[in-house]
Order: sequence, then structure tokens, then C-alpha cells
Amino acid sequence: MSNQGYVLLQGLKKHFGKIVALDGFDLEITKGEFVALLGPSGCGKTTALRALAGLQELDDGRILVEGKEITHVAPNRRNMGMVFQAYSLFPHMTARENVEYGLKLKAHKTASDKRKSRSDELLELVGLSTHANHYPHQMSGGQQQRIALARALAISPQVLLLDEPLSALDAKVRTQLRDEIRRIQLELGTTTLFVTHDQEEALGIADR
Repeated sequence: MSNQGYVLLQGLKKHFGKIVALDGFDLEITKGEFVALLGPSGCGKTTALRALAGLQELDDGRILVEGKEITHVAPNRRNMGMVFQAYSLFPHMTARENVEYGLKLKAHKTASDKRKSRSDELLELVGLSTHANHYPHQMSGGQQQRIALARALAISPQVLLLDEPLSALDAKVRTQLRDEIRRIQLELGTTTLFVTHDQEEALGIADR
């Protein structure tokens, strides 16, 4: 299939009681594109992202990735990498163990030597190879978010989903990490959907 329409969200609808989060939302993302959903809190952008991840059931609409419909496919079978606002690292695991976690799960089961080389590669990519044996509490917020990014990328996701990943960080770290995310995304060519309420952030990082 062509790169056109690598990810298709078609007519997504979602109500929470009387609140309309999505009302026939359409989005097309080409392969390797970095798209930002920009808007204030409560406008439906995270609902759309969670629907693509399989974490939000829809009232109506279809989701296709690479021409395959995944609207009702379980989240763990969708091959999505997700980075949240809260770093969501496992506190009892080292940086390396956090990065390797996805590779141990059934859908991505990887031999331990390959897991190690993959985690080495990603820790290097996010600039934290010297922190492989550090626990989350021994790292700054920016470093934890880099580890969360490395963990999301470890499974070579079809789509990387970033839900306000920088909003808990201070301004200087936010700008650094924004540039870093863009560098990594360009290097890997990962199709990415980024949710933010910050206009400067969206314009500074996304293709569209």
C-alpha cells in the first residue's frame, strides 16, 4: 500500500454522558509523519489518541493502520508505543529493565541477548547509556521521560503515541526534550501522533 493513509481515523464518535468528546473526527497520517493534535483541555485530543491505542472504546467510527482495521483489536495486539504525561516507569525496575519490559511481553517476546542489545541501542539513542542501572528515583524528570520514550520505542511500534509527554517538566528541560524527541523520530522514521495544549510545542515539533 502507498504511504498515503498509513493511519486512518474515520468518523470517530465518543460521548461521556452529555459531553461530546469526538463528533465524527477524521484524521489521516502518512507513514513516517509527525502529527500534533493541538487544543485546550477537554477538546477530545486525548480521547482520539487513546482510541488509536485501544484504550478508549468508541461509540462509532473506524480505525485502520496499514490498511488493516483495528477498531476492536485489543491494545496489546496493536503494536503502539505510548508515552504518557506521568512517566509511568516501574519504580522497582532499573532503566534497562524498564526499556526491556515490552520485549518480554508475549506479543513481542525477544531472546534475552537481543533484549540487551536492543535496550543498549535505545539507551544510547536517548543519551542515557550511563544510567542503565539507575532506578527511576535516582533520575530527574527529564531523564525518566527519556527512559519512557526508549521503552515505547523498544518494540519498534507501528505508531508512537505521545500524550502531553512534556507538560510535567520545567521550561528548559521541555525545550531540550522536545528537540530530542524530534531528532529521534526523524532518525527512526516512526509515525507519531503527539497531543499537546501548547501551541509553541506543536509548531516546534510536528510536520503538521
